[in-house]
Amino acid sequence: MEQSKRGPRRARGSVSRNRVGNWQVRYTDPYGQRRAAGTVQRKVDAEQALARVLTAIENNTWSVLDDTTADGLDPKKVTLRQASKLYTENRVNRQGRALSWNTAAEYPRLIDRVLTTLADKPLRSITSRDIERWWSNTYQDTPAQASKAYTHLKSVMKYALKRRWIRENPCDIEGASNYRPPVEPETPTDTEVALMLELADQPMKTVLALAAHCGLRKGEILELRRKDLTTEEAPEGTSWLYVHVSRAVVWEGENNPKVSPPKTPGSIRSLAVPKTGGAEQVLLEHLQAIPEQPLPLLVSRDQA
Repeated sequence: MEQSKRGPRRARGSVSRNRVGNWQVRYTDPYGQRRAAGTVQRKVDAEQALARVLTAIENNTWSVLDDTTADGLDPKKVTLRQASKLYTENRVNRQGRALSWNTAAEYPRLIDRVLTTLADKPLRSITSRDIERWWSNTYQDTPAQASKAYTHLKSVMKYALKRRWIRENPCDIEGASNYRPPVEPETPTDTEVALMLELADQPMKTVLALAAHCGLRKGEILELRRKDLTTEEAPEGTSWLYVHVSRAVVWEGENNPKVSPPKTPGSIRSLAVPKTGGAEQVLLEHLQAIPEQPLPLLVSRDQA
């Protein structure tokens, strides 16, 4: 009614390339709202999808649930597996970076091995009861995996709802994403850490010192280079060894390391190595055993 008083809007849209090289379709609906109309691999498919949407708007046959395409697929038939793939390809973190290789590989594993009974069902046919039945059966045997898979399932459904592929998110099991193991793993005592440092050989001794006394993650430790360890003198004359963390590494397969900033901006940090516990001595001794150039790795994954 309101639209007819203002006169018809001219349908407008665009196609553009996203961060992973696919083509995204966007348009303005008859009410002036900007919408996405799916992601496809080829520009020609994106242009055709946009043309179909604009024609539907001009002919007054457009409807919000049927206007989208999902990588050239009919949204009414998009399966959980297909939606998960599109979600993984297009998701970025809060810093605008694509998912790490490890995370991108984890989602298909959850679909294949944990969400097996739902994987190939069309999204629109998956009901809350289907999810409850899957959850009940899976949680009994592998509660931690069930919780991780449910979290991914809920995110994919939220992604699909935002794109109007489904009418509502069927994931409504309270607490399903918040699994906590009944027994938390014990943290080694100072005595146990000291014993490990005493018995370990290099370079594992360096890995243990950085993890136990500096709180570094595996990917951060294995990307540290000689230049990232510096000695600085405090005003009172005490010399301190500092570890500067600004990068982390993951592996795409066995032989393809991917170096990037740490997971969050707060993870870029400089840490003073404690004077107690033996970590400082371990690191100083190790520095004497590696080349003096700034770029050699402190620890090689092949060695560790």
